[in-house]
Amino acid sequence: MATLPLPTVLPTLHGRRVLLRAMADDDAAGLHAIYSDPRVMQFTDELPFPDRQSVDIMLASVRRLLAEGTSLEWAIALADTDAIIGTCGLHHFDARQAEAGGLLRHSAWGQGYMRDAMALLMKYAGDVLCLDRLIADVALENERAQRMFKKLGYRKDSSGMLAIALRPRVT
Repeated sequence: MATLPLPTVLPTLHGRRVLLRAMADDDAAGLHAIYSDPRVMQFTDELPFPDRQSVDIMLASVRRLLAEGTSLEWAIALADTDAIIGTCGLHHFDARQAEAGGLLRHSAWGQGYMRDAMALLMKYAGDVLCLDRLIADVALENERAQRMFKKLGYRKDSSGMLAIALRPRVT
């Protein structure tokens, strides 16, 4: 459960190439394309979605967790077309830290979109939520994600997780 007040209405975060916005029912086809792809789901703890009804269940869960103030999950959309290419979010809030993660449509891999989305997420987490630290639970085999988080400044902490300090600790 969150130990700090989180928004119950998801703000839209604007970047040059991507925007992070609330997921809508109209996004179901795009979300299904992402979550049903075995390549995208390979390093998650979930199986690829078998059908569109799975997206409806996911959307209901995303909305419930947002309303409860325990998880924030955005759609990643192209800034110029609003086409959905992925999702990202902040989860597992504990004191002044949270876990950051996301999924990106396979056709958008290697173009820097997830890095752009995570940079927006990091800025929001530090500047608005005033979090001190983000962690990323990335499978060692997921070399692309490992490289991306390291480019953003994440480093392995004492537990072996990738982490980044957003605000200097006051001693």
